[in-house]
Amino acid sequence: MMIENDAPSPQQLARYQARRGFPARPTRDTEGLRADLSEFLGVFDRLDKIAEPMVELRYPERDRGRPPTAAEDPYHAIIRWCEVPGAATGPLSGLRIGVKDNIAVAGVPMTEGVRRSPQRVPTEDAVVVERLLDAGARITAKTTMTTADPTFGVPRNPHDPRFTAGASSSGSAIAVATGLVDAAIGSDQGGSVRNPAAYCGIVGMKPTHGLVPSYGLAYWDHTLDHLGPMTGAVATNAALLEVMAGDDWRDPHSGWPRPVSGDYAGAAAEGIAGLRIGVIEESLEPAGCTAGTLMAFERACERLRDLGATVEPVSIPLWTDGAVIWLAVLTFGLVAMADSNGQGYGHSGRIDVDRLSTVAAEYRLGQRELPWLASTLPLAYEYLQETQSGVPFGKAANLRLELRRQIDHCLDNVDLLITPTSTAGPERLDELGSQEFSLSPLTKAMANTTPANLTGHPALSVPSGPGDNGLPTGLQIMGRKFGEYGVYRAGFAFEGSGG
Repeated sequence: MMIENDAPSPQQLARYQARRGFPARPTRDTEGLRADLSEFLGVFDRLDKIAEPMVELRYPERDRGRPPTAAEDPYHAIIRWCEVPGAATGPLSGLRIGVKDNIAVAGVPMTEGVRRSPQRVPTEDAVVVERLLDAGARITAKTTMTTADPTFGVPRNPHDPRFTAGASSSGSAIAVATGLVDAAIGSDQGGSVRNPAAYCGIVGMKPTHGLVPSYGLAYWDHTLDHLGPMTGAVATNAALLEVMAGDDWRDPHSGWPRPVSGDYAGAAAEGIAGLRIGVIEESLEPAGCTAGTLMAFERACERLRDLGATVEPVSIPLWTDGAVIWLAVLTFGLVAMADSNGQGYGHSGRIDVDRLSTVAAEYRLGQRELPWLASTLPLAYEYLQETQSGVPFGKAANLRLELRRQIDHCLDNVDLLITPTSTAGPERLDELGSQEFSLSPLTKAMANTTPANLTGHPALSVPSGPGDNGLPTGLQIMGRKFGEYGVYRAGFAFEGSGG
């Protein structure tokens, strides 16, 4: 039997069948199967001849910049200074923006927190970057990540450099808090915008899932990925989200219900008199909040009452299990992302082919360095698939839906929900360095942030005064899906009352 086109060798075919769990004795003989494959692969020969549509840069003037000096960046907020000017005029005219270094800025190296050679330089802007430039902003920095290669420098809390600055969007938070940029963009899969915002005393928003396009992000899981603004004031935060929000044809979420943006800045004039605000009881002592955190939260509740809101307890029974459910969901999602070379499955958005091929090559050559979660979770996935047929992942998906139902039920009876953003203050860096990794502190730290990633509800962290060790705390305000206006309404009022 003649095989005209290239096809897998018998050895390759056997390896692929074993990897996919196909029967050791296939129903077709090997040469017949190879012939079928050879014919089918002709589809991809034809595909290769079709020109791929390109996305033209709207603002081609770019300076890829340089790394910061130690004197310029004492808290290790910045991986690279750069200069990408946007439109001459617009609602964000002249604003200096830092972009977390897992979000693409064309022409500027993107490290994802890992030193690689050669460096990957994106050829397309992330949608959020494009929209910020359209609004007149300037991209002036790529910000570091907590998981970054230590040679970039360990991010330090600008209020006390002996302490951490929070989760992986820490560089964005530090840059805003110290005035290195006017505002920054972070990514939030489990709290990575809100946690560093709380620790650094700034404002951080995780919008409703799908409201802000994620195209251009180094994805973790399309159902958990969020991009959000990090700013010194609620007004700036609302102005950025107005620009960032809305549907885009490239986005992996484009086939889902179309999000609607709004006039978020208009919420500043509303006040919160008469609003019913629910305190999630499970987010306090049951979540492991420290005494300093609880004291700051109670002060925040009193200020909300003074502003005319009714503050009352509500119960979400699954809340304290949110971090565990999140880790189970993420285990499945990260493996799917790795198997698809960083692009994910089951979406109709644009694929960054350059990134896909780069990630595939790095995996193939063993050069893709992975943080603890990304290197450990896939091994757990393989074990659970082999020993429990993947059933735990189905259970986690069902529990996720139940958590969403419980939150929606609470929001049928109150206007907003509140919690402490983080259960405790920042940890000391020297103590972190002396301890081996433990899962318990991780799940405790994320106890109050992961639920909103699982369910997609909007969540805003606003500064709520000192807590543990006199360092900043955050008040987390959650609302109904696409209810950012109401969330900002409370954020404006709380900030204006002295927060």
